[in-house]
Amino acid sequence: MGAATLSGAAFGAAAVFLGAGTAGGAWPTGWAALVCALVLAAVGVTVRAVRPSRTEATAPAAEPRDAVPNGPSPAKTDSTTGTAAGPASGAAPGPGGRSSLVAAAVVWALALLAGGIWALAAGEDEDRDDTAKGPATAAPTASRTPDEADVAWSVPAVGKKYDNGVGAWPLGATLAQGRLDGLFAYDSADGAVRWSVPAPTREGLCAMSPDIEQGVGLVAHGRHEKPCATLLAVRTADGKVLWKRSLGGKGLTEGALAVGGGTAVTAEDRTVRARSTETGEQRWERPLGKGCEIRALDATADRTLLVEQCGKPARLLALDTRTGAQRWARDLPVESKAAASVVSVSPVVIAVDEADARGTQAFLGFDDRGAPTVTVPLTGPEGVLSAAGGAGDGRATRPLVGNGLLVTLAERELVPDKVVAYSLKDGRKAWEYRSENQTSDVAVEPDGRIAVLEGRGAGEIVLLDPATGKVATKLEGGQAKGAEISIRPELLPVTGGHVVVNHIFMGTEPAAYALR
Repeated sequence: MGAATLSGAAFGAAAVFLGAGTAGGAWPTGWAALVCALVLAAVGVTVRAVRPSRTEATAPAAEPRDAVPNGPSPAKTDSTTGTAAGPASGAAPGPGGRSSLVAAAVVWALALLAGGIWALAAGEDEDRDDTAKGPATAAPTASRTPDEADVAWSVPAVGKKYDNGVGAWPLGATLAQGRLDGLFAYDSADGAVRWSVPAPTREGLCAMSPDIEQGVGLVAHGRHEKPCATLLAVRTADGKVLWKRSLGGKGLTEGALAVGGGTAVTAEDRTVRARSTETGEQRWERPLGKGCEIRALDATADRTLLVEQCGKPARLLALDTRTGAQRWARDLPVESKAAASVVSVSPVVIAVDEADARGTQAFLGFDDRGAPTVTVPLTGPEGVLSAAGGAGDGRATRPLVGNGLLVTLAERELVPDKVVAYSLKDGRKAWEYRSENQTSDVAVEPDGRIAVLEGRGAGEIVLLDPATGKVATKLEGGQAKGAEISIRPELLPVTGGHVVVNHIFMGTEPAAYALR
């Protein structure tokens, strides 16, 4: 009767547990009923299987075995061989015992299988519910060591799977994320939405300047399968839209918008235009030549860089941001269609990737007069170097430039696992950091150290000395449901910690989460 008592207790506990979950609306009632029915059947079969025969009922009780306090019961062993022994020869079950035990095992297995299926179904329901919750959710945290970071909050993703985020701006106590449904600023401490610029009905955010200057950034909206044709200037202190312009023709050239000082520079409708960031008033324009296209654009308060390709030849142009006057032009070593990005405006560093497999695939550096200074191939002994020109483009991490170094990720066998720094004087490798995990992004800390996002799940952050690449600090990411790195994350140092923004999500990843 010992097994029957345990089975009855298991059924009672399961019934109360499942009933409470069903009454609370947490579990599907169909699965609860099925599990209960199967457990009840298992109880009946188990009772029949272990009911003793009259002979067994009158036999004297066996001496109790030594018990292990707070541990599993020891297995029977053969006193002569020391190996595990089977049941005693005189301990046969009652009539029909063997078949009943087999039946009990089968029914119990079915009960466990049903419970497992229910758990999977309930888990899917929970995942679907997570994406529909409010803007920010506080994540549960456990005790941690001084070098362990917790997930403080997360924001559910929006849109369909594989939708690309547009970009993000670190703003100190807040951060702004460009999502499909608009521009949203989160408090870096708790993830609360401080302000937002929602996209109009049936329009999505389609472009965003890589940086802000003087507290102003640019975003653009567009309709499905239509040009990215509505340009807005947003004040990042409070989300106020300073002005809005409708762009003609084919609208904005992909990724070709930037803010330099108080000037907004865009490539649109076959023209490069500059406007006041405060009023939207046009300051200058530069029409493109016949057959010419802008491959990349970025600006600072003094200098605007353009990579222009006219047919097969390409050149790099430096313009005065305030007036549009050309300062210098430099022909690029390009003879086929090329992708390009501006990595840094000052010092001048661009990345070029030709369609010709034997063409130019490299970082190219120039001095302030346009003279070439350094070439770093995108492929070589270190692997394939990341060369994306802006955040959120879904291709690769934007490299860092500073202190005479170019710092970027390197991947081998399609998985980035190194951070490599190259000298901008001679192109030689200055240092490398080899990770045991996948590396996903790099960023500059306020104190100048290089932050590396690596690992899986919520990830971990490794801080490197910028001069040597040696590890200064390693912060292990906390574990929380829904806080995980996607296939295109961006790491943003903010006040009091870091925020990971996922620009592409596969299903359960949040739009953003904070590690601190």
